[in-house]
Amino acid sequence: MTTNRSDGMETRRSLLDAAATIFAAKGFHDTRIVDICRVSGGANMAAVNYHFGSKEKLYVEAWRHAFERSMEAYPPDGGVLPNAPVEDRLRGQILALFHRIMDPTNLDFDIAHKEMANPTGLLSEIMRRSIDPLRAMLVKVVREFLGTHATEEQVQLCEMSIHAQCFFQLLHRRQRKCTPADSPPPVSPASEVGIDALADHIVRFNLAGLRECRRQCAKQVKCQIKGKE
Repeated sequence: MTTNRSDGMETRRSLLDAAATIFAAKGFHDTRIVDICRVSGGANMAAVNYHFGSKEKLYVEAWRHAFERSMEAYPPDGGVLPNAPVEDRLRGQILALFHRIMDPTNLDFDIAHKEMANPTGLLSEIMRRSIDPLRAMLVKVVREFLGTHATEEQVQLCEMSIHAQCFFQLLHRRQRKCTPADSPPPVSPASEVGIDALADHIVRFNLAGLRECRRQCAKQVKCQIKGKE
């Protein structure tokens, strides 16, 4: 009984690994269940139906599987303790996000990109429930860093700027991946910079910008108070 349960879990895991790989490469519409079964190492259509019920449900579970593996490899807090100084917690979150984005083995971004290019709507809810808490974590630490004088709009704009810098590198990496072998790769000033050096730069740049935003927020409040006197 235990062996059968273990074999079943292994089959399910193999199907999820295979599905994530193929959905990331081809998207939902161009992926065939028979190809997933072949890549999984021998699972059959009956196994797909037993574990997932349909191609649509397998698609959702494959994205969830890829996302959870990404979170396991790069915890969103960056391994920084919750009682650490706010600057360290912010640094940890930015580094975790950047390394997750830049890791070519993380398939959740590739699946999401295919979904955006040819939407099915199947991933909307699972992505929202999975990603919103991560964004809320970053917004919370940005808000704490900026201080009580910052408005919600200022907090949201700073959080957007951090994500934009990280995701630009994902876009560039994707462009390089999609460039034909006989064509020159897209040029970027950061092309020859190592991931760790680039991540450190993004952290320093964002922390400097946030400090200036914090200073400006405090200055605006002082001016408002002075104007009322």
